[in-house]
Amino acid sequence: MLYFHGGGDSRLTRHPDDGIAASLGIRLLAVERSGPAVPGRTLVTWARDVETLADELGLGRFSVVGWSAGGPHALAVAGVLGERVSRVVLVGSMPLPDRTAALARDVRLSLRAATLAPRFLARRLEAWGRKPTPPTGHPDTDAAYLRGRVESFRAGGMWLVQELAVLGRPWGFDVGEISAPVTLWWGESDVVCPPSIGRDYETRLPTATLKLVEGTHQVLFPRWRDILSDALPD
Repeated sequence: MLYFHGGGDSRLTRHPDDGIAASLGIRLLAVERSGPAVPGRTLVTWARDVETLADELGLGRFSVVGWSAGGPHALAVAGVLGERVSRVVLVGSMPLPDRTAALARDVRLSLRAATLAPRFLARRLEAWGRKPTPPTGHPDTDAAYLRGRVESFRAGGMWLVQELAVLGRPWGFDVGEISAPVTLWWGESDVVCPPSIGRDYETRLPTATLKLVEGTHQVLFPRWRDILSDALPD
């Protein structure tokens, strides 16, 4: 199972208890996107990079979990690699480009600045990364979130600027052609990526199921076991 972290996060931004995945019989691989910006990266080239990674690791079929900005990356892998992806789980995912008006205002402004003023935005994001992490409700997960945020900006913020610019443009694949079953997890109180985004995905993805639960954008952490369970193959 491949896990794709959110924007401003890193491979370390996940539930800190890896025993949860192990107890479900899951080999969980957290794939890193933060670091130096990769020139020319798109969602489709990212999916091809993941394909190369899977080949090198000897993975045949696998499932994907994407949180926040990791959601479109999970969809890209499913859209480009087709039958190789057994299941998709999105958690509070960023929307399709034509639904960005549903995002929180600061996220919308960042999407615009990523194209118009990338270096300015990079400095703003790096300053944002140094702020205390929003509480997840538990000391251990708060600490994991903070570690992930620090790691994310170790090489600066241009990688995230590039990613935001990519997410705001056409993605290069049709989500309506994704054949793998998709589960959509959304916190009812999510103001970063509101539940209306999940409802939109439910109408556009052929085999999607929406699960609206109590919680915020941090629903990934308290629901980690259930989310991983949904990504298990039948």
